[in-house]
Amino acid sequence: MLTLALTAVLAAGPTQLTIDVQPAGVVVKIDGKKTGTSGEKPMIVKLKPGKHLVRLEHKGDAHEEDVLVKAGEKKTYVWKFEGGPSTPTPTPEPTPE
Repeated sequence: MLTLALTAVLAAGPTQLTIDVQPAGVVVKIDGKKTGTSGEKPMIVKLKPGKHLVRLEHKGDAHEEDVLVKAGEKKTYVWKFEGGPSTPTPTPEPTPE
């Protein structure tokens, strides 16, 4: 009986999500709360098991994604922002003939 109770407690334990995002300076939010800012090393966050919304914000660009973590699981989330925010390319004016 004690073994069953201990197993239930361990199964409901926190999960560990390692967040490895590039470049440095990305604001990381989980479930709407700021968790930190990316740096040279990945950040490690302890969460309750279940689905969590990870939002990354960098220089006017953003990415968000649902991440499912199971009880006792150690998971790594990796994302890299490429370049900067997109800038529209101007269309040249037609030259009068």
